[in-house]
Amino acid sequence: MVKSTITKSARTIVARLMPGEDILQSLQTLADEHGIRSAQISLIGAIKHARLGYFDRHACEYRDFSIDEDLEVVSCVGNMSRLRNDEVVVHAHMVVADEKGNCHGGHLMKGCVVSVTIEVVIMELDADIYRDRDEATGLNLLDL
Repeated sequence: MVKSTITKSARTIVARLMPGEDILQSLQTLADEHGIRSAQISLIGAIKHARLGYFDRHACEYRDFSIDEDLEVVSCVGNMSRLRNDEVVVHAHMVVADEKGNCHGGHLMKGCVVSVTIEVVIMELDADIYRDRDEATGLNLLDL
């Protein structure tokens, strides 16, 4: 059964990440600095190192891979929410392209480093959306 909630947009925050910044850590910092409880996010730009992952549902863990070269962030979309202890959770998926247009995608992990710029749009929601641990998967899933 699908679970859902109705919410409205509250604020829109536009940010630029600078060379050398870690995307995931910067998004978490932005959420804390602006008091964001829940939001939809999108970003584009350029990075010099990517670390992406996928969830292995049989092992119940993330597996990751790295790409150490200049890449275009073709798309990165996701959301922000909080754990019950108020920790920010950024859940985003990213697609990057190399100089030949070959694309790689996966779960945004720590270690994606800005080379030139990352342009971020955060659409804050007017509801507090939390994540709770799911015992079957070990993941922190949306509690709606």
